[in-house]
Amino acid sequence: MTVTTASDPDAAQAQVIWLPWEQYLAWLGGKLRAASNADGERVKLGPALAPGHHMAIIGPTGCAKTTHAVGMLSIRKYVFALDPKGEDETLTASGYVRVRELPLTGISALTGKDQRTWRDIQKRIDNGGEARVILGGGARTDTQDEALRKLMREAITYSRHAGGWTLYVDEFELLSSQRMMKLGDMIERMLITARRDRTSVITTFQAPAWVSKHATRQARKAVSRSLRKWCGTGGNSPPSSTSSPNTTRSPSAAAVKPGLW
Repeated sequence: MTVTTASDPDAAQAQVIWLPWEQYLAWLGGKLRAASNADGERVKLGPALAPGHHMAIIGPTGCAKTTHAVGMLSIRKYVFALDPKGEDETLTASGYVRVRELPLTGISALTGKDQRTWRDIQKRIDNGGEARVILGGGARTDTQDEALRKLMREAITYSRHAGGWTLYVDEFELLSSQRMMKLGDMIERMLITARRDRTSVITTFQAPAWVSKHATRQARKAVSRSLRKWCGTGGNSPPSSTSSPNTTRSPSAAAVKPGLW
């Protein structure tokens, strides 16, 4: 048996660059291309999170994954957030418009509970404005659970056909796991094919187990949240963050690793 080992990484590519939150967002949005390291040297940063590129945010429950996601999604103009948990408090506090049904056609478009809201959203888009939408209702009964699963399935199809949205999937395991909603194959299709429609898929999950491996394989960037650093902090403010050619770390233990997948 022959064993080979990889050479050490280039030192210039291995250094860590600390950035405050606003600069982190500027980097993700393509507005910041270089930063200074601890020695004051200017270092070229990795590529931005371009439309059609995907991102995974990973960490235990309670470590501010949703807070991080909502904060970084401010760089995108059109965000469609799926709420499979059922009326998640952090998503609700984001200020996004919540709807509990998709756009309908025919007479249903006039009678549906949230159709006026969708018309307002479409008018805002037509006028060049932003649109950030949460889709999902309650999940406290078996009937609500089944209705929510059906809505999530229809929403994934809607997002794929519409194109142009940044699709945010909160707690991806709920959708992906064969033990839960069993919709992983539909998100996999989005992760593999959505780039041509400039649709990005942003997922959050607690661990790579029980979720589709495409969530990390297709991600251009990944964030690892630390429970030790964030439990008990409230999670209401955007974390400080950092960026570098290959790794980013922050006092709140967010580690973004662009370009690994």
